[in-house]
Amino acid sequence: MNYFNLLLLAIIFLSLGIFATKAIIIFSEKNNVKSLANDRSSHIESISSGGGLAFIIITICSLYFFSYQEYFYIKNVYFLFFASSMIGLVGYWDDLRDISALTRFLTQLLSSILVVLIFSDFPEIQFLSYTFIDANTSKIFGIIFLVWLTNLYNFMDGIDGLATIQGIFILFSYIFLVLILDPVSMNSDAKIFFYYSTIILFSSLFGFLFYNFPNSSIFMGDAGSSFLGFFLGSLGIYASANNWISFWTLIIIWSMFIVDATVTLLIRIYNREKWYQAHRSHAYQKLTIIFSEKLDSRFEKSITRTKSHRRVCSIYFLINLFWVLPLSFLSIEYYQYGFII
Repeated sequence: MNYFNLLLLAIIFLSLGIFATKAIIIFSEKNNVKSLANDRSSHIESISSGGGLAFIIITICSLYFFSYQEYFYIKNVYFLFFASSMIGLVGYWDDLRDISALTRFLTQLLSSILVVLIFSDFPEIQFLSYTFIDANTSKIFGIIFLVWLTNLYNFMDGIDGLATIQGIFILFSYIFLVLILDPVSMNSDAKIFFYYSTIILFSSLFGFLFYNFPNSSIFMGDAGSSFLGFFLGSLGIYASANNWISFWTLIIIWSMFIVDATVTLLIRIYNREKWYQAHRSHAYQKLTIIFSEKLDSRFEKSITRTKSHRRVCSIYFLINLFWVLPLSFLSIEYYQYGFII
């Protein structure tokens, strides 16, 4: 395993991501799999949905192939593949026809149980030099935590490109913090699995971004956003359980989405609003509305939408790059101060 092989792998799966996304667009157009515009949506016309199926199929099938060919051996890894596939399939079913919140929740709960109890342990949570919760309690917390990451990612997929760019940033952070900061152990099975997983999904997401960047021609849908929340969360838990990063590093990497979604949820609960219903209360949605109002008098609606979405994506990306990533690095360098950072 070397840097040339990783680069070659990235190029191959970038190309696959582009072609697979185009194929999904054609399929969605022919079968009328579209996200309809309404008063809560950020788009003004129906757009093809379910595009996440492209990077889901690429990631799961490729990892299954590499594990079957014994490129790496990870105990119980097939439980991760099965759980992630369930999340993606139920999400795609929801894209085709609305399914009950209970069905989605039970799928997420079962999938999270498979990951936290069978595939990967959940890391210890420490405040300075003190362990916050014991091993058994941490597993229960880990299941709830992974369910929440899955849902919040779905909540944050409301404008063109944002969820895709955030996924690319999270994967880049994983690659940078684990690969660049610890290149010595690249040949362990656990690290090889981690590198294949992050680079395959990272590259195929870039391919998807070609069509999802504002003004997008396809949405990832519930299939893509739920899968990303679950799979990226599972990889982060796996990395922290192996002590490559700390739990607090994981929280920092995810912080733009965690803070926006969690604070919005708590405010809606406090205001006695129906928090489980679709809304436009997230920070990224409010920013989009503000930019749209400023641009509305100067451009037609489609151009206003594109420009406002690009501005919000740029703000989130720049904060991630110049604030979140350095803090993530510091939380590894000063491991015992992770909570404070």
